[in-house]
Amino acid sequence: MKNTLSVVFLLTIFIGLGLTSCSSQVVSAPLVPDPPALVTATNVPDATAPPEVTATIDPASVETLPVCSAFPVHAIPEYNDKNLLASFQTEDSFVVLTIDDGYSNAILEQILNTLESKNVQATFFLVGTSFGEKIKKQTLVRLIQDGNEIAYHSYAHPDVAIIEKMTYEDWLLDYQKWSESLRAVIGDDLYSQGVVPYARAPYGLWTANFMKAVSAQDLIPVYWSADEHAFEPKRIPLKNGSILILHVIPENLDELDSLLKTDWTIISLGTALADSCD
Repeated sequence: MKNTLSVVFLLTIFIGLGLTSCSSQVVSAPLVPDPPALVTATNVPDATAPPEVTATIDPASVETLPVCSAFPVHAIPEYNDKNLLASFQTEDSFVVLTIDDGYSNAILEQILNTLESKNVQATFFLVGTSFGEKIKKQTLVRLIQDGNEIAYHSYAHPDVAIIEKMTYEDWLLDYQKWSESLRAVIGDDLYSQGVVPYARAPYGLWTANFMKAVSAQDLIPVYWSADEHAFEPKRIPLKNGSILILHVIPENLDELDSLLKTDWTIISLGTALADSCD
């Protein structure tokens, strides 16, 4: 009996000590702020799930735009007192070659042969009545495919007396006939590829009505600063940025040869104005 009382007494002591220890821990524990509100579920992607596939554009459905490549020259267009592009201000050694009229397919073919042999391109200011007649379709196609340019030089190259009487409306019609005649021969694609927005008046007769019509068509009027006489003694020589005018005539074949024998880099108007595209 005494042994039983002793065991009970010891258990009572142990229980009292345990409660005292727990009370001490509870009292000394730091206060905990209010528990955070419950977190609602969000659309967090499963790390193991495959990534979502975003919609892509079919490359075949995207139009490919041409990349323009400017010739490596630094040229500032220079205009004369009539607001005509006449030359380029530059330190680079280049000359812009322009060739007018075009009444002989044979001579034009010789010119293209010469240019092609030197990998040189020019801007041709051609007359509309020659398209498909005096200048054959295959020659015009070759001209463009070689990288040359075609620009407006009137439909029929009228006489001076007629030019002086032509109205603004007359010149608008003239350009329309020129454009439609060329397009009918070479087609829309080659027309877009080879025709450039420049204009040169017949005989260099820049009347107010001609200039007004050219402006209405967003064409740049182009003069020149050198001609075939530049290769003759005691003439004004070529300089950096000159715009040279030659013609599709037998007499100018020698001048073209003389030009290509010089150290000048020969380029077209579109190249000088950075309009050319691959």
